[in-house]
Amino acid sequence: MNQFLTTMSVRQLTIQLVIGVLIGFSACQSDEKGDDQSANQSQAVAPTDSTEKADDGPVRVTLTQAQYEVADIKLGQPGERSMQTTFKATGVFDVPAQNLMSVSVPFGGYIRRINLEPGMAIRKGQTLVILENPEYIQLQQDYLDTKAKLEYANLEFDRQQELSRDNVNALKVFQQVRSNRQSLQAQLAGMAQRLAIIRINPATLTPERLTRTIAIPAPVSGFVTDVPVNNGRYVNPSDVLVQISDISHMHAKLSIFEKDISRIHTGQLVRFNVGADTSTSRYAHRGDIFLIGKSIDADRTIPVLVHPQGYSDDFIPGGYIAAEIAVKTQPLPTLPEEAVVDYGGKSYIYVLEKREATGGKAAVYQFRQVDVKTSVREKGYVAVTIPAHIDPVKTPIVIKGAYSLLAKLNNSEEE
Repeated sequence: MNQFLTTMSVRQLTIQLVIGVLIGFSACQSDEKGDDQSANQSQAVAPTDSTEKADDGPVRVTLTQAQYEVADIKLGQPGERSMQTTFKATGVFDVPAQNLMSVSVPFGGYIRRINLEPGMAIRKGQTLVILENPEYIQLQQDYLDTKAKLEYANLEFDRQQELSRDNVNALKVFQQVRSNRQSLQAQLAGMAQRLAIIRINPATLTPERLTRTIAIPAPVSGFVTDVPVNNGRYVNPSDVLVQISDISHMHAKLSIFEKDISRIHTGQLVRFNVGADTSTSRYAHRGDIFLIGKSIDADRTIPVLVHPQGYSDDFIPGGYIAAEIAVKTQPLPTLPEEAVVDYGGKSYIYVLEKREATGGKAAVYQFRQVDVKTSVREKGYVAVTIPAHIDPVKTPIVIKGAYSLLAKLNNSEEE
């Protein structure tokens, strides 16, 4: 045991000596490299191609004269333009009640054929479901029986009317025949309406054309949104076979908080995007407010309806909407859209910090990345809020070529 401890002590001492020698050697090399770097830095005028990014400090990008010319950098200052101030809102796509259709049948039956899926396009008059029921045969049979009785009643009516003119028969018999004829006429008319409801034409009905199945056509054109039934199922008159939405007149329903409703009026311009991504300030669609609700929901919001300008395939009932509403027009500081880069959920501009050219060498440009706030975008310009420590009058801003600087910065970080 003592021999083992002695061996371990010798090994530990050896390892410590080796580590000490390595540390001393590294320190000497660091001192020599530091001296060499200090000498090199004292001789250099400026870096030729670099980027700087401290953990909490500003981000800088340095370009040589050649890189500056290739990137086609243009400098300028913000300009004041009349822009519409806005505020943001959210909502969903909605379909008016008159454009929603729940298809059912007045007489129940067994589903013999149905070939529908949610999202299918349906045209008006297209067959949706084939139903079968023996009661359909009974309705047709009753109609034909009543029709035959009415034909006999018409002949009897004519005969009794002729006899009553010659006072051969009593007037009472003629009145009974007339009453029976009128009753049969009413029965036949009612049966014809029942047949018309299940899409059977009574005018062409004959004993040879009796059918036990009926076809249910689409009452409107649109898209199938729900199919709660299946083949072989018996459906009652109260059951819904299929739901159809006519999205040709779909509108956007925004939820506006009670405190903001005074800023809303009909005719206001609304820009909006479809989907849950609200990180972008670029809006693909436009619309106009045409109706403001008169009730307040439980979350203290008021529904505001917007009519879209045009139709798009991504307009889906119930789909989420991120929108901005134009409130008023006022002068705002703006930059060209290409001067502002969007990256990582933030917006940036680049300002020129310094330009150095000494000893007849090519100039070196140093730019600083600045985080800014953006709002309205119109006609190629975007309203920006520049930090207070940046004087836009004295500090040149990159108004063209900003994305080249962002690419240079990202490439340097990857290296």
